[in-house]
This record gives sequence, structure tokens and C-alpha cells, in this order.
Amino acid sequence: MDISSFGRAPPRPRSSQASSAIRLRNILILLRGQLWPLPLAISAVGLALAYGVLVFGEAASRWALTGGALPWWLFSGDAGTARDLLSSLLSGLMTMMSLVVSVTFVILSLAANQLGPRLIPTFMADRQIQAVIGLFLATILYILVVLRSISDVLGPRGVPHVAVTGGTLLTVLCLFALLFYVHKVARSLVADNIVDTVGRGLLQSVRMILPERGDGDGREVADARLPAVEQDIAIGRSGVIQVVDHDALLAQAIEAGVALEVAVRAGHFVLRHGAHVRVRGGSLDEAGQDTVREAFVIGPERSPAQDIEFGIRQLVEIGLRALSPGINDPFTAIATLDRLGEALEAAIARGEPAAVLRDGDGHPRVVLSRSDPPGLIGAAFDALRQAARTNPAVLIRMVDILAELARAAEGPCWREALADQLRKIGQTAQAATLVPADLAAVQVRIEQAEDALGQPVRDRRPT
Repeated sequence: MDISSFGRAPPRPRSSQASSAIRLRNILILLRGQLWPLPLAISAVGLALAYGVLVFGEAASRWALTGGALPWWLFSGDAGTARDLLSSLLSGLMTMMSLVVSVTFVILSLAANQLGPRLIPTFMADRQIQAVIGLFLATILYILVVLRSISDVLGPRGVPHVAVTGGTLLTVLCLFALLFYVHKVARSLVADNIVDTVGRGLLQSVRMILPERGDGDGREVADARLPAVEQDIAIGRSGVIQVVDHDALLAQAIEAGVALEVAVRAGHFVLRHGAHVRVRGGSLDEAGQDTVREAFVIGPERSPAQDIEFGIRQLVEIGLRALSPGINDPFTAIATLDRLGEALEAAIARGEPAAVLRDGDGHPRVVLSRSDPPGLIGAAFDALRQAARTNPAVLIRMVDILAELARAAEGPCWREALADQLRKIGQTAQAATLVPADLAAVQVRIEQAEDALGQPVRDRRPT
């Protein structure tokens, strides 16, 4: 379809709901990787609980004193005893809180050294760890507020019996939470658990970003004959592209009667200057260019909101560190390959996101840069294949996963990418210093993968 003959189209209202949704999702994902939001919220609940117990618990204490002795489970001491008890509880909680923070930093240091510093947000995003830290903070603030309200001159009726009892119960709960925390961080040191966490996050990203099979235009670019480039637009900021507001770009292209070719995508690092967006069939004024620039959210780190390769590279980094001479842990590398295969299988089962966005009349208005099957396969296996060139066990497992993916792949693009990766593994095994038996085992698995693909791949040339 040729758009060289159509001009300015009537303005179309921008889908603010869809535009804000992708930005909000990116903010929520980034916030999830922060350690402070949930503990802050739990601490606020602790302060509110202290206020409520002091206000309404006083009436319950008066009623209990009027009707006779306090129940056995309710604190019945005087003001001095209450202050001593709460002071002891506060001191113990501060000690436990220091222990929790120290252990947290030790775990983060070990994770950064063994699995990679880019996995630290994965640890900090653990809701259970955040909840334990929040519980300790909330209990400390609760006891501080209650302790401040106790005065020796008020007598027995001025002692907040319910509030003191509540502080005791919260401290007991913190003791059990500390036990759970130790169990949690001990399991966090097991590499397979980290690989499982990252793999589940990658699987969620695949299902969130890729459409259901049959939805969208896929990689439909063959009939999108665009006019010549008349203007190049630079984003004007350097950093990593976290998300791209496709609706804003489409609305601007329709309003200006042009076509936009986006040369970058989420996950790319861009400089201030460059041909990041090419305007075809016309040009944009300064206001239109600013609108295009604002459609790109730039940050210091990658985000999985629109970037499938984010989780892939996290798993690859774990596998590369496992294969390094200092660690030499092929079992962790095999675990990462299993999770990569699971995510790629899910990607094969889904459709490809639209690469061409059209207006209401069917004219192509925005051509996007998307991750394609060769790129995903290469991102998942290239670096691990190069690092495992002398490790036949990892190479064999890689070939087995490619064979399983070949049985699930239907489109020619996926099958071509799998065949190309099998050819690379064969070349890697031939060039490596493997013993003949190991080399023969790798070649046998490659032949089995060829049968799954239904075509020979050993003599293929690189694409």
C-alpha cells in the first residue's frame, strides 16, 4: 500500500488511556524493584494501628477495670513496668532489625559477585523479604508511639494496657518472621531458585508483550511502501529506552499526515544525536518533533515493560558467570538453558506484535523496530554457546532444547533461526578441542535436531 499520495489526515484523538497504561506499567515495574515502597506502606499501617489502639483501647481498658480484674492475657502492670517492658522490646527489635539489614546486604553482595549485579533488583523485588522488613519497621514505630504516650503520673488508669499487649504480640510475630527470613535468604543462595525466579519473570514478560496468536499485524512490512525520508529526528537524550508510546507516535503521524519509521526500540541505548525516528512523506514542526521525543521514556537501566530481551539477558548473564573459570558450574548454566527454552517455547506459541501501525483508512503510519525470532534466538544462545565451547554437556543440552523448540515451531522465520543456531553449534563443536567421543555425541544430537526440523542444517551458510 503506497502512502506517497495521501496528505494530511484529520486529527484523531489520542488514546490517552493506552498511552498512560504503558507508562504506568513501566513505573510500577521499576517501583517493584525498589526495596522501600512496601516497608513504607507497612510502617504507615503500624503507625495507624498505634494511634487507633491508643484512642480506642483506652476505653476498653477503663471498662475492664470497672468490671473487675483485667483478663489474664492483657497487660496489667503499672506505668513503670509498661515502660520497662516496651524499652526492652524496643532494644531487642533494634538488634533484630540490624541483623536483618546486615544479612540482606550480605546476600546482595554474594548475588552480585556470583550471579551478576543486574540481578540485585530481583532480590529487592521479593515481596516476602520486603514484608519482613516492613513488619520490623512497623513494630518499632508502633512501640515508639506507645512508649511516648506512657506517663508515670497517670496511675493505673492511664496505662494503655491494650497497646502494650499489642506491642508484645507484634514482637512475638517478629520473632517468627525472623525465622522465616533466615529460611528465605538461605534458599535465595541456591542458584536454581534464582534462575526459577528470573525465568518466571521472563515468561510473564513474554505473555504480557507478545499478542495472542492471530492478533496484530505481525511483521507485516512487505506491502508498506513508504515515501522517501524527508526528516530525521533525534531523541535528544542519552540513555536506555525503557518504553515507547506507540499510540502517541501514531496520533502524531496521523495528525501531520506523515509516516514515521522508528529505528530504535525498548532496550536500546541511544545517544543524544542520531536518526532515531525518520519522517517520510513530509516533515514535522518543532511542536510535532517534541511530541515524538516525548513518546520515548529514557532511563538509566532497562525495563521489562516492553523489552523481552531484558529477562533473556538476565538468564544469559547467570549462565555466563556459571561457566566462568572461577565458578565452573555447568549445572547452573543448564538450568538457565531450560528456562530460556521455556520462554522461547511460549514466544513461539504466541503471535508477533504489529510492526506496522495503520490509520483508520489502512494506510501505514508508523513502522516499528521489533525483536524478531533470529534476534531472540541469538540473544538466548549465542553468548552461552561461545562460553560453553569446551563443555560438551552444555552444548548437548543446548542442542536438545533447540530440537524441542523445532517441534513446536511452525513459522519459517522461527525454523530458520533454529536451523542457523544449530549450524553455529556444530561449527563451535568442530573448532573446540573436544575429545572424539564428546564431539560425536554433539553431532548425534545435532542430527536428531535436524530430523525435528525436517531439513539438514550442517551445510547451511550463515544468514
